[in-house]
Amino acid sequence: MTKEEAESLSIALLQIVSRLDQSAAFVQDKDNKASWDKYQHAVGRAMAAVSLDLAEPLWARFPELRPEQLGGPYKVDLGIYEPRFYDPD
Repeated sequence: MTKEEAESLSIALLQIVSRLDQSAAFVQDKDNKASWDKYQHAVGRAMAAVSLDLAEPLWARFPELRPEQLGGPYKVDLGIYEPRFYDPD
């Protein structure tokens, strides 16, 4: 995999985690507490799998792609998160 390909994959993984986070906010705001509790645990497991099992090995291989917000040098263009699925305004 080239650095450019790894960068595309890294961005896709960041987008997935963001969408999962947005979906959790949506369920928290729109559904009952029992559903939220169940969903929150499932989303947490999914986010951990994406972050720890997929993104971390990629960033270990390409440390220059680790995002600044996670202690790396890579500046993420916030435009990758648009359009948002849910914005809890």
